[in-house]
Amino acid sequence: MILVHVSTTWPEVLNGQLTPEQATLGEWFNISDSSLAEYGDAVLGIFENTVVSAFDVTGQPHRDNEGRVTFPGAPSATWSHLIGTPNPGKPWGVRGMARPIQYLDTAVLTGGTVEVEDDGTARRAVVDGFTLVVDNKGSAVLSVPAGHKVTVLTNAA
Repeated sequence: MILVHVSTTWPEVLNGQLTPEQATLGEWFNISDSSLAEYGDAVLGIFENTVVSAFDVTGQPHRDNEGRVTFPGAPSATWSHLIGTPNPGKPWGVRGMARPIQYLDTAVLTGGTVEVEDDGTARRAVVDGFTLVVDNKGSAVLSVPAGHKVTVLTNAA
């Protein structure tokens, strides 16, 4: 799955100047052919670290003469439940995160367990499709697979 940071184009969607397809699927720079082959099954649009659009890639991506990639796609039935949830990748807005593209193995979202990742600003763990991100300030976000329940227990202070 390819995550695209739609920080400049999504406001144009909100005011009716662009469609979600145009903002999410079009003209992304510096995506290698190997990354397209490995991660190019779906594209998620991320705005303010929230998933705002989800598309399945429906054919061969087009690369223009300047290297920009446009994806053919259709709204995703598989990933539409992620719309409105926190960014499943690394949060944008931290130092060094200028690149508007991230790559995410869909296994992180479909189940199984992924080792804890620490990027210096937050730790992220995935267990059976449940994703927990805890930042350096102790704030946490839990993403829960559709159809599952969560019980939160707090320790007495």
